[in-house]
Amino acid sequence: MKKYFILLGITVGLFQGTASADALKNSLTNMMNEKDDTSSMVNLGGINLNNPQAPAPKPIKTRPSSTVIATVNGHKIIKKDADAYLKQRTQGKVTDFDFLPPEQRGKLVKELSLPLLVVDVAKKELSEVEKEMVYTRTWMRKEAQSIKITDEQAKEVYNGLSFQARENNSTAPIPPFDQIKDRLKMQMLEKAIVTKVMKDADIKVDGNTSAGSVNGMTISMEEANKALEQMTKGTMTWAALPENDKKKLLEVMAPSKLMTAEAKKSLNVKEKESALAGFWMQKKIATTEISDAMAQEGYDKMIKAAKNKQKIPSFETVKNNIKMQLAQEKVVSSLMKNAKINVK
Repeated sequence: MKKYFILLGITVGLFQGTASADALKNSLTNMMNEKDDTSSMVNLGGINLNNPQAPAPKPIKTRPSSTVIATVNGHKIIKKDADAYLKQRTQGKVTDFDFLPPEQRGKLVKELSLPLLVVDVAKKELSEVEKEMVYTRTWMRKEAQSIKITDEQAKEVYNGLSFQARENNSTAPIPPFDQIKDRLKMQMLEKAIVTKVMKDADIKVDGNTSAGSVNGMTISMEEANKALEQMTKGTMTWAALPENDKKKLLEVMAPSKLMTAEAKKSLNVKEKESALAGFWMQKKIATTEISDAMAQEGYDKMIKAAKNKQKIPSFETVKNNIKMQLAQEKVVSSLMKNAKINVK
């Protein structure tokens, strides 16, 4: 059984798979960039950008920052947030939402609405298992920022592994250090996080109503059997597992349990919502079908609109990127179509 208990195996993929939460914030509003009714770009025509506070053609009295300027499916958007977003979008040239003409206000509110809509549907559609996975990944990425793994530390581990391979007369070729340095650092980072959460962990075997517990958190027999099925490819169950190996299994499962608990406790509401939204969006885009014909049509439009056609790559080169862009637009269009947006 010893070969089945690889400590880091339980965390494989935790740093991979989803787009980061920060990337979502930067990319969601860029998804609505084709049609006028869903454009993410607020056309600032009609506003004198050389005079940032110049009003729209008809002077408008600015409202207090706490004013609710729009509602989106029951969510309130206050003027303070709209002003801050407008300032960011215009690089500080326009800072007051009330100085935008009505049409531009509506477009800006649509941009502000999209993250809210994605969070709502993500909370509704994602399973609890998916949510916990997303929280854990997000927490691990955040935690990793406080841990530094130097090239020297990685090289020391690499030399140790190389020496061990020679001692065992391994015939498998050892890749050059520079080729596996980043992967090695990632493994060292994961190990450091696992070591941190496992410090003073209280792991107990039950075997009656549950498999056991870690720091008072129950590990069910169902969870134990799922872990065994994955690690032994279905050849072992909790009931058949030798008694002296049961705690070893719980020790393998404990880091995931502890990290999920820490993630739920440490991440704030905005971090959790942003992470869920990013995961849901990527999952939805991946399952949205875009045919080659649709991608070809988008490519042809791009060529037609391009001024310098010689610089456009071939269709096969950009086909997947075009499909992803079209999938994004399709998902966003569906969200916006059903949204109840009221600009005040």
